[in-house]
Amino acid sequence: LKEEKLILIREAIEEDAEPLAKLATELGYKTTKDDVAKRFNKLKIKVGHHIYVAVEKKVVGFISFEHYETIYCDSGINITGFVVEEEQRNKGIGRTLMEEVEKYAIANKFAFIRANSGSKRIEAHEVYRRLGFDSEKEQKRFLKKINKDVEI
Repeated sequence: LKEEKLILIREAIEEDAEPLAKLATELGYKTTKDDVAKRFNKLKIKVGHHIYVAVEKKVVGFISFEHYETIYCDSGINITGFVVEEEQRNKGIGRTLMEEVEKYAIANKFAFIRANSGSKRIEAHEVYRRLGFDSEKEQKRFLKKINKDVEI
């Protein structure tokens, strides 16, 4: 998709499962290579779902997103995951990943890109602001676990 300053942005492939699992763990989601591979295979066939990785000799970041469609607003893009390896932050990698999503949104005539971020992720909030996002509302997320054995 895009190559700049030795950073390659491309669609994720199943072989990226291990670095994707490590990056998800940096986000606070305990997962394994095998779990990511299983989920990846489900997601790759889902229309409108994409995972881009940033590669600099190895995978150093990812952004995942999906089409967001409702009856109450125009269609948009929903960011479902966004992280850059801690040692690689503040080098423009996250910006480059987001620019690719923006290009996708423009090319496909989406009205907006939205991202949810936990209230305690202050650093992430600043990243989104630097990338041109506005915090348009405060909200609570409600979750009802169906399988009590699954960690979320």
